[in-house]
Amino acid sequence: MMRLITFGEIMMRLSTEPSSTFKTANQFNINIGGSEMNVAMSLASSGIDVSMMTALPDNRFGQRTVSLLKSNDINTEHINLTGRRMGTYFLEQGFNVRGSSVIYDRKYSSFEQSKVSDYDFDAAFEGHDWFHFSGITPALNTELQDVLAAALEAAKARGMKISADLNFRGNLWSFEEARKTMTKFVKYCDVIFGYEPLELVEDGKDVKDGLERNPGRDTLKPILDRIHKKYGVSHIAFTQRTVVHSNKNIIKGLISTKDGIYETDSYEVEILDRIGTGDAFTAGIIHGLMDSRKSYKETLQNALGNMLFKHTISGDFLTEDIATMGSVLDATREVKR
Repeated sequence: MMRLITFGEIMMRLSTEPSSTFKTANQFNINIGGSEMNVAMSLASSGIDVSMMTALPDNRFGQRTVSLLKSNDINTEHINLTGRRMGTYFLEQGFNVRGSSVIYDRKYSSFEQSKVSDYDFDAAFEGHDWFHFSGITPALNTELQDVLAAALEAAKARGMKISADLNFRGNLWSFEEARKTMTKFVKYCDVIFGYEPLELVEDGKDVKDGLERNPGRDTLKPILDRIHKKYGVSHIAFTQRTVVHSNKNIIKGLISTKDGIYETDSYEVEILDRIGTGDAFTAGIIHGLMDSRKSYKETLQNALGNMLFKHTISGDFLTEDIATMGSVLDATREVKR
């Protein structure tokens, strides 16, 4: 089985109860997570050898996080303990007609202050086959864009498989800046999650502009084909989510290859905690692509099952065996289209 290493910020999450808002909350619940860590946790729980690269403060919060990773079989030898701040975000959990909202407090965190010289990617990547990152890291500052570029160069030089969750966060940067920046990084990738933000310009206009929220196969296929051709990516995986209200969504999973688009049926899910659900899908797709014996159908079923199951779990990450998650769909009411 392949070995994976990921790079990104691990954060402390402070969340209200669903019955409270930022204005009324008297206490917050603490969770630890982050896009790349959530993927790492899910894969490690499914028998994949996983390492994490990041920077954490050299204090009890940092030490608590390292202990959490170790207890879930994630290699932490490439984590830098430095600085004093752990990135934090506040989550107001939505309910029914009231949506969730997030406030970030990550400026000057140990990870946000990272420099290229802080990491030896060539040494860290020794023995690893797959490198995963997200679009959140380059959104933090230009220095981290340089750090990520160094990581990608090192991974490419070693012939590693590279995947990226494009993960746009409007609270961190503009959509235009994200498109321009992520375009540079997607060129390194074999697998991407989502098809925005990246540039696909023809006749002075991005062909993705004006797309509806959940475009159909006939609309998507020529666009995805162009992305495969322009960027050389082998797989583009994503979900389509229809929001009924904050606690009920309808979701399906899709994966595009150069040979065609594969998709699941649509499933309805009631939501306890939506944070980290996309990361659960990402982990499921990576898990399937690591095993050449798995069909795209089985990979998608397990990935979507992993994602739906995460909606029922509080916190940022899921620690169930991905290989068993396809069975979740059998217990979920299917929406026939």
